[in-house]
Amino acid sequence: MEKWKNIEGYEGLYQVSSEGRVKSLNYNRTGKEKILKSTKEKKGYLKVSLSKDGKQKILKVHRLVASAFLPNPNNLPQVNHRNENKTDNRVDNLEWCDNKYNI
Repeated sequence: MEKWKNIEGYEGLYQVSSEGRVKSLNYNRTGKEKILKSTKEKKGYLKVSLSKDGKQKILKVHRLVASAFLPNPNNLPQVNHRNENKTDNRVDNLEWCDNKYNI
């Protein structure tokens, strides 16, 4: 079952799901929720654009999912896709790792 959590720093504005989707909680200030379309960056990762206080920021979906759903007690810097599919951002497919493991 898909679970939703607030995106840190964007509480009340955006949420990310355990299935790798991102939604706006107040799309275009209409009061309506909307799933955002993600786009693929050069390296193949999915990204979304979030806005807050008139400033726009581009964030990678897999990092949003990992940050919201996966504990990182060792403060590992990277997120690995277990099945090596960079567009599969389900929480079950992600894990925190270091650079050596990720290569």
